[in-house]
Amino acid sequence: MQVLIVEDNANARKLLRLTLEHYGCTVIEAQDGQEGLEQAVCHPPDIIISDALMPRMDGFQLIRAVKADPALRAIPFIFYSSTYTGEKEHELALSLGAEAFINKPVEPAVLWERTCAIMQECAARQQAVAQQAINEGEERFLREYSRIVATKLEEKVRELEEALLLRKQAEEELRRLNIELEQRIAQEVEKNRAKDHILAHQARLAAMGEMLSNIAHQWRQPLNNVSLLMQNLQAEFADKSLTLSTCNEYTEKCLDILHDLSHTIDTFSAFYQPDYERQSFSLLQATTEALALVRDDLEARGIQLNLSADGDPVISGYRKEFSQVLLNIIQNAKEAILLQQPSQPQIEIRCLQQSSSALIVVRDNGGGIPQEIMHKVFDPYFTRKFKAQGVGMGLYMSKMIIEKHMSGRIAVTNCPGGAEVSLELPQANVPTSDPTATRDNP
Repeated sequence: MQVLIVEDNANARKLLRLTLEHYGCTVIEAQDGQEGLEQAVCHPPDIIISDALMPRMDGFQLIRAVKADPALRAIPFIFYSSTYTGEKEHELALSLGAEAFINKPVEPAVLWERTCAIMQECAARQQAVAQQAINEGEERFLREYSRIVATKLEEKVRELEEALLLRKQAEEELRRLNIELEQRIAQEVEKNRAKDHILAHQARLAAMGEMLSNIAHQWRQPLNNVSLLMQNLQAEFADKSLTLSTCNEYTEKCLDILHDLSHTIDTFSAFYQPDYERQSFSLLQATTEALALVRDDLEARGIQLNLSADGDPVISGYRKEFSQVLLNIIQNAKEAILLQQPSQPQIEIRCLQQSSSALIVVRDNGGGIPQEIMHKVFDPYFTRKFKAQGVGMGLYMSKMIIEKHMSGRIAVTNCPGGAEVSLELPQANVPTSDPTATRDNP
């Protein structure tokens, strides 16, 4: 049996074709009424199964064209639709000569049984019954057809209006959510800005505390010398052995010491003033000057400080901020050594020149960092020290300065007996991966 399927939905057409081919039918396919009529003329089928609502020519127009053609009039016609499912639509289809109007969906076996039954009924009639009900008048068809189509159009319009209303409601909800999201983003940005100010303030307080500690160590011995000179001056005066030249000598020595103390204050004050412009500077010289500020403190605690260099690379960045990072790393190494108390405490610093960057490595023998917390060392507020010793901002701020301000990289690893911090910085006049990096003062 050869069956013509007229269906605009490709998936539905394929499913119906597979069902009929399963029962041994030969299937011809058409995607609308116009193509279906052309296929029927070229390859007259044994039966036509058609959808009702289709573009160009729908099912009702197709059956009228088929029944108007003497060569096609006897072909059984079945409507198979999920759109026109009302009683009036069924009546119109049957009045036009359709053998049946089957509402989708139905089981494949049921559809096949209905199709076979219709074919048997048509064969039994042997085309003996006249098709007098088909042409009851053009006016009556147009009236019924227009009414049915208008009804369906009204339904579609209502569905469209409902869809538009839902879409408008969804757009309003989306606008409201966008406004709320923008407000939340603004609030979070403000919170982050405030947090950055707090972090920067805490970092400055920590730097100030370290500066005062270093000044104290720088001043302790000179002040002791001044005290000894004053005691000598007093003793010689009491023994009446004090001469004018001796008094002038003691006075000159005290003034020299006081001048050095004042110079120390100026040095520390200038050192902790921030840089506002990127500059080129010698890595070895900046490192040497920074170590001079803490060498007395380290030696007073029995910690040996060693500096070695392989070349003298010129760095592009912020000199004082680099020095602050270096001092912060040394401070962490000092605290680890004081906690572990190794037999020969020492901090080694190496300056290395690479092809396009410079590397400075700080290594200590303070026992290293436990592996389970290695990934947290750059987190803000993370510290292994007591709260009175720090708030865990040093390495976080160091990472911000090196990576964000100076387009470099900072890394922490363990080495035999201790920890190793490496700083990789771009050399001057060498393009970096982030040439637009600028200093961002919170």
